Amino acid sequence: MANAVILGAGRLGKGFLGETLANAPRWHTTFLDKDAGVIQKLNETGSYHVQVYRKECIEEHEVSGYEAYETLLEPQDCHAIVYADLLFLSIYPQDFPEAIAYVKEIFKMRAKTNPNQKLSMLCLTNKNGMIPMIQDAFVKDMNEELLSWFMHQVVIRDTIIRRSTDADDHRSLNIRSTAVLSLLIQPPLTINIADIEWLELCDDIAMLKDIKVFLVNGPHAASAYLGWYRGYTTINELLEDEDGAAFIQEVTKEIRAGILQQYPISEEQLDKLSVFPKAKGDMPDTVYRVGKDPLRKLSYDDRLCGSARMCKAHHLPYEHIVQAIAYGLLYDEKTDEAAMQMQTLIQQKGIIEAVHQICGFSYQDDLLKEICSWYVRLKNK
Repeated sequence: MANAVILGAGRLGKGFLGETLANAPRWHTTFLDKDAGVIQKLNETGSYHVQVYRKECIEEHEVSGYEAYETLLEPQDCHAIVYADLLFLSIYPQDFPEAIAYVKEIFKMRAKTNPNQKLSMLCLTNKNGMIPMIQDAFVKDMNEELLSWFMHQVVIRDTIIRRSTDADDHRSLNIRSTAVLSLLIQPPLTINIADIEWLELCDDIAMLKDIKVFLVNGPHAASAYLGWYRGYTTINELLEDEDGAAFIQEVTKEIRAGILQQYPISEEQLDKLSVFPKAKGDMPDTVYRVGKDPLRKLSYDDRLCGSARMCKAHHLPYEHIVQAIAYGLLYDEKTDEAAMQMQTLIQQKGIIEAVHQICGFSYQDDLLKEICSWYVRLKNK
C-alpha cells in the first residue's frame, strides 16, 4: 500500500485527485483541509460522488475509503503526512505560506519517526514560477539536521493542470470533472506513479506551463468575463452564442500567434499541449468558477495581461485580448471577494489607477490606455 495526502479538499482535490487515486488500488488517500465544513461533510457521509466526463462515456463514481482531517488540528494529531509517499498541494497561490508552515511542523516529526521514506510534493496551481519560493519557504529557519534530511528525502515538483472540475461550492460532495488529458508533472519523482491514471511525467514544465496558462486559461478567463457581461451563468452558454464563440476564437488566435513567436515550440507540440479532446456530453462549467479572483487573473504576468504583453512585444495584433481584459475589469460578482475589491478600487481611484495597480502597466504604456478605452466603451454600452 502507498499513501497519498491531498492538502486542499475542494473541487480539484476531491473531483480530480481523490477520484483518480480511488481508481488505483495500491493507493490510500487522506484529505486535509483548513475548512472544518469540508472535512465534516467528507467524514459524515464517508463518500462523495463524481460525474466523470471521459471521451467515450460519462461515468458515475462513488469515492470512499479515504480519511479526512482538519489542518487546524495540532500537527502531532495528524500523522498522514508522516507516512505519505505523495503529497498534493491543491490550493490557491495565496494559501501556500500557511500550508507550508503547517507541513514544516509535521516534517519535524517525520524526520524523527520515519526518516528513510522519501516524499514527492506536487504543487497544483496555475501560477508559474512558484517552486523556488516554495522551496525557500520550506528550508528557511530549518536547523542543519532537518535541512539535511529534507534535501535528501523530499522533492518539490510543479504540475500543469489540464482538467476542468466544478461543483456548487468547494464543500460539495457532488462534483463534475472532465477526464481527457493528463496532469503533467515535472520529473523525477521519488515513487513510481505508473499505476495512477491521468498522471504523466513531462519535461520542460516551466515553459509549457506558461504556454498553457496563456493559451488555455487565457481564453477560458475571457469566456467567463464576456459571459458575465452578457448575463450567462455558464461558459457553455457563451460558446453556444455565435458572436461570443467568434470573439473567443479571435482571443485564442492572437494568443497562439504570440506563443509561436515567443517560445521554441511547433504547432504540433502546441496542439498536443492545449487542444482538449471532446468529452462525452457537455459538462457545465460555471462563469463563477472560471472568473473567480480577477485580481490574480488580470495581473501583469497572468493569463490575459501576459498574453497582451507578449503579442505587443512581437508587433502582433492583441485587440481582442485587451477587450477581454476590459470585460474582466467589469466583472462584479458580489460573492467574489476579489471582484468586490477590484470594483471598490475602480470606484475610489478611477479606471486608470485601477489598471495600473491590478494589471501592472505603467501610465505611459499603450496597453493601459487601450484597456481603459475599451473599459469606458463597454461600460457605457
